[in-house]
Amino acid sequence: MNAVQLVSRDIGKAMAVQTRVIDYMTGFFVEKGFKWLLPVMLSSITDPLWPDPAASKMRAPEIEAYGSKLKLMHSMILHKQFAVSMGLDKIFILSPNIRLEEKDRDDGRHAYEFTQLDFEIAHASMDDVMGLIEELIVGLFKEAKSWEEVDRPLPKAKRPFKRFTLEEIKEEFGDEDEASKVMEEPFWITDISREFYDREDSERPGHFRNYDLILPEGYGEVSSGGEREWQYEVIIRKLKEGGLSPEAFKPYLEVAKAGLLKPTAGAGIGVERLVRYMVGAKHIAEVQPFPRIPGVPAVI
Repeated sequence: MNAVQLVSRDIGKAMAVQTRVIDYMTGFFVEKGFKWLLPVMLSSITDPLWPDPAASKMRAPEIEAYGSKLKLMHSMILHKQFAVSMGLDKIFILSPNIRLEEKDRDDGRHAYEFTQLDFEIAHASMDDVMGLIEELIVGLFKEAKSWEEVDRPLPKAKRPFKRFTLEEIKEEFGDEDEASKVMEEPFWITDISREFYDREDSERPGHFRNYDLILPEGYGEVSSGGEREWQYEVIIRKLKEGGLSPEAFKPYLEVAKAGLLKPTAGAGIGVERLVRYMVGAKHIAEVQPFPRIPGVPAVI
């Protein structure tokens, strides 16, 4: 695709739906009493995306600014925890993320530059967050049925959404992608071994209080979140178990060691992935005015 082909595309419908989706979601969180933070795009620390196998070769690009080495943001998860520590008990951000995926991640839903509606709640449980997202999705789909730009049927999503552990998904469907193709409504996958900041169940070691929301029709993951670790000793142990350098997370560990991190839970909702599903686009590039697709050079 060249620049002329890029600007000749008709993406008016997708942008109209994106405008309505962002308006609905931000209004939803404001009405729930959340504070709207502006995004951080450069920081000395960011989400390492460990131990996701797809992220094993992914490194956040760095720049030097005023004597400091700063990374482009993978996600604001650590900053959300900092914000809650500042006394902002319910926050959300429209957060731009940069993730330089491997070339083979061009599967129609991955982009290396994308935006999440990211939120975090002090002293919340996974059930609190999952219920909140279910309320948002059910309301959004109901509202969208009156939008002329959404010219395809959306599921009559009913609360509570079905829940599967990752182990149950593997046993019943083989993997997440196959489950997404089979299921007709959004559903949850829980208990996923991944990032050091996702809380391990204290009553069931080796199990995790986290969750992904999966869209049907093969559209896959649209939201990911969990309860967060806040105790210094647990965080440092999990960093070392994962082969991550504590020195790389020095500011975060300083706050944790001082006992200033709070128990929180939250999630991020992929804006472009949600819009792609709602308009029925085959590829995420169809809902990005300036596509950022792994392995594909950017035109503009």
